[in-house]
Amino acid sequence: MSSKGFEIIGVEPGGTALDVGIGEGDRIISINSLPVPDYLAYRYLIASEEVVLLVRKKSGGEVEIEIEKDEDDDLGIIPAPMKVRSCNNRCVFCFVEQMPKGLRRTLYVKDEDYLHSFLHGNYITLTTMKDEDYDRIIRERLSPLYVSVHATDDSLRRFLLGNCKAPSILDGIKKLTDGGIKLHTQAVVAPGINDGAALVRTVEDLAAFYPGVQSLAVVPVGLTKHREKLYPLRTFTEKEAARLLDGLEPLRKKYRKKFGVSFVYPSDEFYIKAGRDFPLAGEYDGYPQMGNGVGLVRDFLDEFRQIGKRGVSLACHSERQRRIRLSPPLKIRGGQGGRYEVRKIILITGKSFAPILKNIAKEIEAITGLKLSVLPVKNNLFGEKVTVAGLLSGRDIIAALKGRKADAAVIPAITMRDGEGVFLDDLTPKDVERETGIKIIMMEPTAKGLIEAVLSF
Repeated sequence: MSSKGFEIIGVEPGGTALDVGIGEGDRIISINSLPVPDYLAYRYLIASEEVVLLVRKKSGGEVEIEIEKDEDDDLGIIPAPMKVRSCNNRCVFCFVEQMPKGLRRTLYVKDEDYLHSFLHGNYITLTTMKDEDYDRIIRERLSPLYVSVHATDDSLRRFLLGNCKAPSILDGIKKLTDGGIKLHTQAVVAPGINDGAALVRTVEDLAAFYPGVQSLAVVPVGLTKHREKLYPLRTFTEKEAARLLDGLEPLRKKYRKKFGVSFVYPSDEFYIKAGRDFPLAGEYDGYPQMGNGVGLVRDFLDEFRQIGKRGVSLACHSERQRRIRLSPPLKIRGGQGGRYEVRKIILITGKSFAPILKNIAKEIEAITGLKLSVLPVKNNLFGEKVTVAGLLSGRDIIAALKGRKADAAVIPAITMRDGEGVFLDDLTPKDVERETGIKIIMMEPTAKGLIEAVLSF
């Protein structure tokens, strides 16, 4: 049994915890004699009508508290944040190892915590797992989990992880899937290392666990300019990206016939790099790997077409609701005193998505009467090889906008740290406005979000 339990940093007014004398600074050690190492375990164990809590008081000593309640009732406890289990690998393509110095400390955390994999979809390698971890995952049904595989050949995987003691990934996957846990997996692929025959083997080995292993995302290695003293790697060329797609397509077709799903999903970057059309929406099978950059472009394009058919409701400054359709044409212009000027809006994006966004911008332009220009921002923070919008910094956006004239600039919200209102370099949209003199509009990274943003001022 854990001797520490988890700390309570507050209790809600009128809640059961307050009524039974549980307070700030106390720790719940066990529930019904089962250890409670963290809040997630607490949530699992508290779902009972009769519970016996062992509580270690802040003032010292332990008390046992019996509670009768409805099964779904909470006790009104505010837990301390869960600690994150750190990664013990030195992956040859680890992005954290390629980060520039001077950013906030949280950006350098190497997460290897199965609890955060379950809660937030973070990818883990299973290299720090112990028997009790597997037992808990299966007992508490922490499913699905997200697992970084990279290669199923043990020696190749150990090289990629920089960990000569990494256990067999297939053994770990078997334990979890035999226990009824569903997995989504990924392979970060570097040309000439774990692509080609090694990748085909990885796909086939993982597909043998379907439906326990539900999907595999294939993602190109991401390289920054901060790779001093790190293993030499390079990005995929256009031909190599095309070769990878051609090698995976027969497997995708085989699994669609066998399983009814594609199973293996190359990321959007491969299709962009190779200049290939994106698969149709049905081949993404509900987009299980969208958070991994798989299917984002197809979903964006399809949503844009659907809006053109059915319209989208937008809130105007007058608080009225109006319905915008992409046909017939709208003319939206600004100005005073009978003088009208076309409103000019800059659309901020990364270099990889810029060609696609330019085509969409032309269609919106022709319909709305707005003047839209797409600005692919050069990534100076991480280097020009990083071309996705989600890794753009506030300073790089400022540098790209400086000297330009526009009524507004629209920036995708994926450039912001989740829930923090700041870019990776801690600048805010207001900082960008002040430095550039251009109004900043943050948009959700969807077709509806784009249209609402450009028509919102």
